[in-house]
Amino acid sequence: MENDWIVRPPQLSDVDSLLAIATDVSQPNAPIKAISTRQIDGRFWTLTHKNQPIGYAVLLPIPGLPHLFELSGGVAPRFQRQGAGSFLWRAVQEAVKETAVQQITFTTDDLASPAALFLQHHQFELEHEEWTMQLENVATAVFNPSSLPGKLQRVGQATAVRTLPQLYERSFAHTPWFQPYSAAEVAATWEPTDEFITLQMDNQTVGFVWLHIVEPGVAQLEPVGIVEEKQGMGYGRFLLTSMLQTLQTRGIQTVSLGVWANNKTAVHLYHSLGFRHVSSSYSLTHSFSPR
Repeated sequence: MENDWIVRPPQLSDVDSLLAIATDVSQPNAPIKAISTRQIDGRFWTLTHKNQPIGYAVLLPIPGLPHLFELSGGVAPRFQRQGAGSFLWRAVQEAVKETAVQQITFTTDDLASPAALFLQHHQFELEHEEWTMQLENVATAVFNPSSLPGKLQRVGQATAVRTLPQLYERSFAHTPWFQPYSAAEVAATWEPTDEFITLQMDNQTVGFVWLHIVEPGVAQLEPVGIVEEKQGMGYGRFLLTSMLQTLQTRGIQTVSLGVWANNKTAVHLYHSLGFRHVSSSYSLTHSFSPR
């Protein structure tokens, strides 16, 4: 059957078939929809059998990390466990030789899923675990901010697009979980109900929160940061408790946020405020030999 498999660039006629495959293998469909607008932001391969799409792979660049690309894709269930996935993976490896691709990462919420097991068989290793933590019953919780002389300040979208990437870099560039934002990414993902809140101390911005209202009564804080030179001084606790008090007054019942499982300082802070671990996602990474 391998003689009938061909890996080629995507075509407009592939879209419907690939969308169906993405649904079957629980993968995002945005990269496939981009075929229609010819704005594919990355590397894309279609696997065909007798000229019909049966699988695909996409490598999407991660802003600020030019060596790292995010993998999505899969093979139609009826062609799985027949070597089609391995055939596609070999083609991807060959295609990225001598390119900027140094690492490929894949995110899953189940290390025992077929996709995760397939990738681990092909030398993908667990790079990190990210927790989603959640605080319930916000309306009745008691928060006690420290006496630091700071205040929260809400800024508009235009200011957020300009300043969020800089503040994020100042807060996380020295950490393993640094995954920078670009201004274009902030602008593209900003929702009408989003808010950007900064922590002001002595007329300086020392922290920030990107607030997402997921649905009435439910909020997500992602990302949350304190600039490096102010970390370990209580500013993170002040920012979060002040933010949670603000959300109380707005009728928010549930707040969630994300954190790497090995970020012990942040995990301890969130636990102390009543957040609990509710789910995990895992990043599997494949590294290519240095060129």
